[in-house]
Amino acid sequence: MAITYTNIADQVVDSLNTLIADEFSVPIYVDEHRGNQSFLIVPQEDELEQSLASGQVRNYTTLISYELNSGGNYGRNNFKRVSTVSERLKRLLYDNKNYSPSGTYKFQDGAVDSITYERDPDNPDVLRALATFACTIVEIIA
Repeated sequence: MAITYTNIADQVVDSLNTLIADEFSVPIYVDEHRGNQSFLIVPQEDELEQSLASGQVRNYTTLISYELNSGGNYGRNNFKRVSTVSERLKRLLYDNKNYSPSGTYKFQDGAVDSITYERDPDNPDVLRALATFACTIVEIIA
């Protein structure tokens, strides 16, 4: 007998894609960065927090990477561009920490736990902000 399930990891990635696409006019990918700026959404971890009689509470962690090709100009203005996008992303996800568009539950307790700024060691023209996003999903299993 076949089981019925929901691909929760994909649900998280799809929800983040929707939120980011609605806020930013920057391409979003799941495989690699392209162009002079883009977002990359990569699932990182799926962890069981609690087992329920008829479901599970799970924590999902996703890496959201924003990349800017600075054209060799690493200065205050380009760092400011990257940090401005990061701060805006952090606020967007805070404002949607309990995400249920049109009443359809997607996730709760979403938060950006950390942001790391870096220059690509192989290509110093590339500046990156790596945001670690974590959320909780209560999955009812009938």
